[in-house]
Amino acid sequence: MIKIIGLGNALRGDDAIGPEIIEVLETMSTGDSLRLIDAGADAFTVLEHLLEEIPVVLVDCADMKLPPGSVKIFDVSEANLAEVSGHVSLHGFGFAEIYRMAGQLGPCAPCKIIGVQPERVTFDTELSVPVKKAIPEILNLINREALLYEEESTYH
Repeated sequence: MIKIIGLGNALRGDDAIGPEIIEVLETMSTGDSLRLIDAGADAFTVLEHLLEEIPVVLVDCADMKLPPGSVKIFDVSEANLAEVSGHVSLHGFGFAEIYRMAGQLGPCAPCKIIGVQPERVTFDTELSVPVKKAIPEILNLINREALLYEEESTYH
């Protein structure tokens, strides 16, 4: 099993991509391979899940200075934490802060972040067209991560 955590504010345009992905996945047959979590804009929910052993894939909008709708996956490790932290802010907290906090409390779950470059993050707007068009790519990345974890679990 792998946890998919959608982070973001459903009322703020492209910031809603995390919860939107969770909604899309809930309509699909994912079996027991995915555990879906809509964390809203609560960064401390992410902390809770980092403290468990189940691998985490976090989906959130991230200002990566790329064209709107661009998607990038980050593997979170101490060596890569600076790069991730420069792009991903967990709604008031830097991801590096949350990850380090989790590390101080115990071992951290394997974690990847799927960042999506927003076009606009404003109240009372829907997802922008470029971010909507990125949804199939995000779903493919999630499926790939689930398959990779399943293969690793099978051979270990």
